[in-house]
Amino acid sequence: MVALFVIMTILVCVSIDGVVQWRKAKKEHASRNLADQLVPVEAFANLSAPANLFLDSGHTWVEVKPSGNTTVGLDGFAQKLIGRIDDVVLPEVGKEVNRGDVLFALKQDNHRAAFASPIDGVVTSIDKELPWHPEMIQSDPYREGWVCSLKPRNLASNLKHLVTADEAKHWLKNEAQRFQEFFAAQTLDNMQLGQVLQDGGQLAGGVLEFADDGTWKQFNEMFLRPQDKEV
Repeated sequence: MVALFVIMTILVCVSIDGVVQWRKAKKEHASRNLADQLVPVEAFANLSAPANLFLDSGHTWVEVKPSGNTTVGLDGFAQKLIGRIDDVVLPEVGKEVNRGDVLFALKQDNHRAAFASPIDGVVTSIDKELPWHPEMIQSDPYREGWVCSLKPRNLASNLKHLVTADEAKHWLKNEAQRFQEFFAAQTLDNMQLGQVLQDGGQLAGGVLEFADDGTWKQFNEMFLRPQDKEV
């Protein structure tokens, strides 16, 4: 009986280890397949902003008004990746910010995308409709989805670190490729693979809706922090 018990115990342990190794290999295979399928996505790479706007590496945009004041929002690339927006956290009027300080945030369930100010300045007004109608950002991030206005400081110096026109289009294309490489490296534990990929292996809009906490954290760190250009 003792010998039989020992044999049964060994068989159970071997079976459990086999299941664990099979699941591990399956997950690694799925990750490799995801990386292989992520080809350049035209829906993202072809995104462009209106020619009169300046884009920041933290995925915000700036419109300079004739008065010298500025309007700020998030770009269409970030909006498309985030997808559904449940709430918008607006800055307080009168708040002073420096380039790189958190200016506003979007919420989706318990996730948060924090956008940094692309310029130095003081908040002079906010779009009070956004918390009630965050879908305006999804439908028109460059007009109806504006977030706030700033009275700028050091505008000429700040604008040197932003891109516009053809340079902005080229930068967005590179960002599309960079995000696909970033996304391919993420764990699939909490992602629904069939929903994040369209037919042909292309990333679907709102891909971050299916991402886990770690992916959101890395997205904030890698894509929503302004990087100064060499001037």
